[in-house]
Amino acid sequence: MGFFKYVIRRLLTSIVTIFGIIIIIFILSRALPGDPVWFRLPEKATMEDYYAERARLGLDQPVIYQLFVFMSDLLTGNWGFSYVIAQDSDVWSLIVLYLPRTFEVMFISMFLAIGLGIMFGKITAKRMNSFWDYLIRISMYLILSVPAFVIIIFFVLLYINSPYKIFPLYGYKTVYYPDPTFITGFPLIDSLLAHEWYIFLDLVWHLIIPVATMTIVQMVAIIRQTRTSLLDAFQMDFIRTAKAKGCSNRRIVNKHAMKLAIPPVITISAMGFPIVMGGMVGVEVAYHFVGIGFTFREAVIYRDYSVLIAVIFLFSLLVVIFNFLSDVIIGFLDPRIRFK
Repeated sequence: MGFFKYVIRRLLTSIVTIFGIIIIIFILSRALPGDPVWFRLPEKATMEDYYAERARLGLDQPVIYQLFVFMSDLLTGNWGFSYVIAQDSDVWSLIVLYLPRTFEVMFISMFLAIGLGIMFGKITAKRMNSFWDYLIRISMYLILSVPAFVIIIFFVLLYINSPYKIFPLYGYKTVYYPDPTFITGFPLIDSLLAHEWYIFLDLVWHLIIPVATMTIVQMVAIIRQTRTSLLDAFQMDFIRTAKAKGCSNRRIVNKHAMKLAIPPVITISAMGFPIVMGGMVGVEVAYHFVGIGFTFREAVIYRDYSVLIAVIFLFSLLVVIFNFLSDVIIGFLDPRIRFK
């Protein structure tokens, strides 16, 4: 019953947080300088045209009234339409088109970062003060000291200055290739389900540089957390007892120490999710990988309120969901957390 109450409490907190985020992002979007109406009108439009279009879009109403209209529409599944970047197109259709592309990069890079981060973290902890420990730690601190956008630029410069153009730098697929048959909306999965192997291989080929960039950005924090958690676990009495009983180092690490090390790793991975989404904007713009991050940047430039709010809301919702799931998993693995 204690675990059930813990989950309900976390769920209620997450719901309140989501509604708070909606209100904040709506008000902040209206506070941005600029006006999307001017981007919709032709060059020779008059002030009468401007006011008529502004009234037609409902932007002449008080912000509080616009907020209530937006909230009521949002709860009924109406996300509005794009003001500028895809004029009068349904926002949800843009989300369905571009979000899966971003998700593929995000989740593939996250799984790789978690897997590689735990693996390298275990190596540095088991072989503390060895050559591999120093090599991994030095590499980790070098990457941590460099801003994420510098890593993005590094791959661009590496591509430009390299005589061998092995991997493509721009786009999510070859321009003259058709889009995969729409089944789930995720290009990789759709190309697999439709047995369009040449499109699948082309998509994977274009994903390598964006995925490598995002994996490097996420991996270093997981390595550091795994190493720290394992070294702390090695000091526990039950680990010493296991060693005294003659358990192998592999068994001690995998069966005993990792149980204590995993919850902090889950937490750091969930906390890093907003960084991943922020990094996707830079990755998509730099590599011209047209996904939801690229769309978000266009919405900011042209003050496309509906698209801007929808993207921030989705990203915020994902952050809240990931934090909620991490809290539930940690509460399940460690009963001390849920009874605090």
